Amino acid sequence: MAITQPSKRSKTDAFTAEAPDAQRTPKLRGKRQPLTFTLPPEIIAGVDAVAAAEKRSRANMIEIILGQYLEARQRRPDAA
Repeated sequence: MAITQPSKRSKTDAFTAEAPDAQRTPKLRGKRQPLTFTLPPEIIAGVDAVAAAEKRSRANMIEIILGQYLEARQRRPDAA
């Protein structure tokens, strides 16, 4: 018969871990959160071309483009 060590988590910890609001927050790098997504090759080529012309990285260019889109959307009167 194998000897096992007792669980390090108490019953209270197990109970609270199952609560709906007990979800863990994602790990951040500084003030940034990693994001992974896929794009069609044409869009990537376009972003790369603009990034090269602006002497920026692809990630920085995507951040700028998304930021500009969100700012423009907030200025629209019909934005929800």
